[in-house]
Amino acid sequence: MKIKEKKNVLRWNGIARFLAFALVFILPMYSLSADENQASDKNPSSNHLLQLEDLVVTAQKRPEQVHDVPVSMDVFSEFELEDAGITDMKSLTYFSPNLYSKQNTNQNMLIIRGISSHNVVLNTPVGLFVDEINYPMTFMQNPELFNVERVEILRGPQGTLYGKNTEAGAVIIVTRQPDNEPLGKVIAEIGRYDVSKEDPMFYRYGASYSGPLIQDRFYFGFAYQGRHSKGYTENIYNDDIEAGKISRQSGQATLRWTPGEAMDISLIMNNFESDDGYGYIRYIDGSSETDRYVINWDGANSWKDTNSGQALKIEYESDNYRILSLTTRNAFVTEFDNDGEFGPLDYGDQVWRFSNTAVSQELRLQSLEEQSSLDWLIGLYGFQDQNEIDAGFFGQERFTEYENRGTAIFGQMTYSPTSRLHLTGGLRYDQQTSEGEQEYNLGTNSYSETIEHSEWLPKGVVSFDFKKDLMGYVSVAKGILAGGFNYAFAVDSDTLTFDAEKTMNYEIGMKLGSSNQRLMLSVAVFKIDITNKQVQEWLTGPAARSITNAAEASSTGTELDFQFAATSHLKFSGGIGWSDARIEKWVSDEMSGGQYDYSGKKLPHSPEYTYNLATSFDFAENFNARIDINGVGSFYSDEKNEHKIDAYELVNLSVGYKGESLGVKLWADNIFDKEYYTSLSYYIGGRTAQDGEPRTIGITGSYIFQ
Repeated sequence: MKIKEKKNVLRWNGIARFLAFALVFILPMYSLSADENQASDKNPSSNHLLQLEDLVVTAQKRPEQVHDVPVSMDVFSEFELEDAGITDMKSLTYFSPNLYSKQNTNQNMLIIRGISSHNVVLNTPVGLFVDEINYPMTFMQNPELFNVERVEILRGPQGTLYGKNTEAGAVIIVTRQPDNEPLGKVIAEIGRYDVSKEDPMFYRYGASYSGPLIQDRFYFGFAYQGRHSKGYTENIYNDDIEAGKISRQSGQATLRWTPGEAMDISLIMNNFESDDGYGYIRYIDGSSETDRYVINWDGANSWKDTNSGQALKIEYESDNYRILSLTTRNAFVTEFDNDGEFGPLDYGDQVWRFSNTAVSQELRLQSLEEQSSLDWLIGLYGFQDQNEIDAGFFGQERFTEYENRGTAIFGQMTYSPTSRLHLTGGLRYDQQTSEGEQEYNLGTNSYSETIEHSEWLPKGVVSFDFKKDLMGYVSVAKGILAGGFNYAFAVDSDTLTFDAEKTMNYEIGMKLGSSNQRLMLSVAVFKIDITNKQVQEWLTGPAARSITNAAEASSTGTELDFQFAATSHLKFSGGIGWSDARIEKWVSDEMSGGQYDYSGKKLPHSPEYTYNLATSFDFAENFNARIDINGVGSFYSDEKNEHKIDAYELVNLSVGYKGESLGVKLWADNIFDKEYYTSLSYYIGGRTAQDGEPRTIGITGSYIFQ
């Protein structure tokens, strides 16, 4: 039944609690600490709080100070990731405004500024790159964060430098590279999920080392991490306490050779394997209803991933320019089986197999930094990937094979006619051809289709340094989400493919720092127009849907980030983002007949707001306490806006000791055991949902050696 559209009202109560906490908790602590003396050199943690670090980033594929980059972005150093207890991409999303992860079992689609996509998409609106290795599929967007030097989150289209599938933004993960300084580290963590099930413990452990094999010439680094747990869900149908088990291993090795001062060659190899449980989805009403963290499945429950990536980076630097060659390969396979209707009824199992193997080559030529009033970069890019998908459910089975091939030429330059004014222009010509074929067990013959696109992706920025520590900018940029194949619901060649989706982003921003490096503030206001929006439309037949480019949409909003070192012992940081992402135009046929007008509906999985606030306080010698409040506004999980997920706030606490070598931290996440959903939909006989994680407590120990 079509429900009456509700008014789009921002849920201010979450923000009110956020501000109330700031007044009640922060101000008294500030007044108590304002007169303290500066920290001594013996306390590295306090020194870090005394002066904020303006990190060097490579968002524009050249080293720059983060507050010189005219892009709305966040950057997290290794120190900040460890301080906040961030260990994977999903947990990081709570700490960056207008960034959200669609958390539906193995789907971890990153969403920036409310730009989401349909449920069976494989490409994602946000690009993810680990050491410049592309992770293009939605299933790949929750990597483990270990041995990481920094993570850069870029908001807004990044098509000019990063190409397709960055229409909403990009996430750049840079791991630690070996050099002449030997450095080793071991970590061990044990914790407990606060649930009433047998053995709710979890474990994480790892080790890393990097250093020279031959001084000034040859270097080696490796890192390893493991996670194991029986999880926090149980299946009452068969008394399985490992319904949501976790068993993961991650590894990385790096070889680096510097044959001369001008040459730098690196080979990076990483690997990830998991054998997890898929049992998270339960009924919250109807005849199959179960309690929180309890499922009642009579069918399959398995989820396995393997991922292997390699990158060969060759860099040569002369007196006037830098040449870089980047060759990458990434192979990924995910296999998951689940109960057909997520309950005790006999509907058979769903079987899903996805594999993607991609190779790419990029060549870049660029000027050296600060050589003249003109900085420039030009590049060539080419890639090829092979994909196989086996999808089986409710008596249907589809086997899809397709290949993508693409090339691009791109360039970007910044001209500074004065020391304060900077004019940036960029352009990319992106071309892709995709050929695919599908076999359908309810059809008579296989069918195939080819899709092609070629697109110009421009970018223009005007930035101005009002003074040394204050920069403002205006930018316009175009992004693209590539077309693809309807692997789950197609019935013929006409319904097999869909075309590219496009965005235009208009943005005004400001970045402020202080001369004593105590304050950093950035704010941006944006407007995004989305054309050829990819949407699902129902067809006549058993569970058949097409994916078309029938809609237009938009997103408007703002985001603000800040860091403030109030004293040598007290630091505040946080941010808030608001976005109004909605469908502007889309009328679609209904499966039951008639038409439905989606115009004005919110895009699914697009929170009205997100916010985070952290207070970190040093006390005694090398001791630290931290509190985080992370909030997510309400959002809908479907295009008709019938299934609304309420806003929620999570509070995390930690206290620890960090010396020169030894570190120990006690921590608790979701300390009030907030009950919330990450997914919600109507299925067979009721509504299904996935619960957010329960209260979790743990202790993490680390030891650094040189």
